[in-house]
Amino acid sequence: MSQSGPSTLWQTIPDDQLVRLLDRSHTLNGAVLLGLEGLMIEIQARAMNVDEDGLPWRKAVKISGMAKGAVGEALDRISGAFRATGIPDPKVEILINLTPPDVPKDGTWLDLPLAIIMLQAAGYLPDLPDHKEGDYIVVGELGLHGEVRRVPGVLSLAYIAKAGQKLIVPTGNEKEAALILAKPGHEGCGVYPVGLLSEVTDFFAGRRKLENALKQRIVFESVVERAVDFGKIRGQEMAKEAAVLAAAGGHNLLLIGPPGEGKSLLASAMPGILPRLSDAEKVQLTRIYSASGALQKDGQAVTRRPMRSIHHTASKQSIVGGGSGVPRPGEITMAHLGVLFLDEIAEFSSGTLEAMRQPLESGEITVTRVGGSYTYPCRFTLVAAMNPCPCGFFGTDRCRCKPAEVKKYQSKISGPISDRIDLQVTLKPLSTDERFAPTEDDVSPKLRAQVEAARQRQRERFQGTEIAMNAAIPGGAVMDYCRLSPAALAHYKTTIDANTLSTRSMDRLAKVARTAADLAESDTTEPEHIDAAARFVIGGTLRENF
Repeated sequence: MSQSGPSTLWQTIPDDQLVRLLDRSHTLNGAVLLGLEGLMIEIQARAMNVDEDGLPWRKAVKISGMAKGAVGEALDRISGAFRATGIPDPKVEILINLTPPDVPKDGTWLDLPLAIIMLQAAGYLPDLPDHKEGDYIVVGELGLHGEVRRVPGVLSLAYIAKAGQKLIVPTGNEKEAALILAKPGHEGCGVYPVGLLSEVTDFFAGRRKLENALKQRIVFESVVERAVDFGKIRGQEMAKEAAVLAAAGGHNLLLIGPPGEGKSLLASAMPGILPRLSDAEKVQLTRIYSASGALQKDGQAVTRRPMRSIHHTASKQSIVGGGSGVPRPGEITMAHLGVLFLDEIAEFSSGTLEAMRQPLESGEITVTRVGGSYTYPCRFTLVAAMNPCPCGFFGTDRCRCKPAEVKKYQSKISGPISDRIDLQVTLKPLSTDERFAPTEDDVSPKLRAQVEAARQRQRERFQGTEIAMNAAIPGGAVMDYCRLSPAALAHYKTTIDANTLSTRSMDRLAKVARTAADLAESDTTEPEHIDAAARFVIGGTLRENF
């Protein structure tokens, strides 16, 4: 896609004007992404020396201010774009400084503003008036033919815009930027999409006007697919009950059963019964997906709760976040406010599971690199699945595993991760009648209404505290929030003694019972709620065997 502008637009600077360029300084705002946070970068430029013979752009420009990786390579892309656009080589040497100077800058967000300020320093574009230099934030990657390409994280970059500032972004990024700039606190802001370098140079030269995307009607489509309806899951009524409890109280869930009995299907249906996302949550999630480069086209946003499925072969880095330079959000962050599904959890390495322990507890993950530490949110509902034994058919005539093999296999998830899984349910093989049973439609909306009502009771209960849901009640406060009727308290004690429960299991039982009571719209926990919780807290293949 070559673009050639009229040569008259790029006349060589007369010799008598070259020296005057040395007295001029230039300033333009760009931005880079650090984790999920946008950082304003002030780009300063000045012509330092005159070379009447001219220099290639790549040799004429020096960038200081910790330009790393892709920023350091920007001059190559810019030089190619200039050549394609017909811009002649400069006759001055140019020094560019990136402020703040002590923050490493990587990525391609600065390509476009660097190109503009290089043209200003070389005398090919007029300077902005001093009082206008701060009015613009320019971001975009340049292609070798002069095209301006989409960049990730524009939504986060839009956060840093102040009232009255204009954000020039690549075509295809304007709608996500508008999610922020159209909101209060950004009065007078504008979003101006551009597809070619020539559009930007013509704008700064006063030859073109750019269209403000905020003046257009913006419609978004969800980047997250609609969840499977619970009515499409045949049989497995206990597992469905456990899933509703998990959704209502924020409890983590372990599904144990042979292959092909619906574990993955149940996990994929879970987001559909979680409460609807608020507008603020939609923006927060879209910001994560934007920074991760998961918004493949303009107009996409996260309007539904995500479900991220992870196979045991996935690397620890891809799960918790990482990569060279500024680390990218991992799968646990992509699952924020949704469901994280760990398939075959017993096959995951101990190091990977250990890395997830702290995020499960705190709801955030901090990834540290040489350039700094980056914190990402990751408050999700964990749904894990595993076979009961290596062959998957434990408890049936088809199982040929030795007891020692079964114990070794199941013990892979013992310890810290197992302690953070409140609910456990064993899925039984479906009968022939169950496999051919008719399915229903629109079951999930009914279950979601129950879950939302239970969550509202919890919000009222925990108002003024940092506790979000029943699953997050700290150990020392369980009895303060899980009000048991006299009959329930007696039944609770009997259940503890009969099953020799540890303190942690006692707390788990009380919290899940409180969720069962919330679903039943009961102010107090009753004996039937204790029994409903006990089926999933005490029972199950794994806990029965240990």
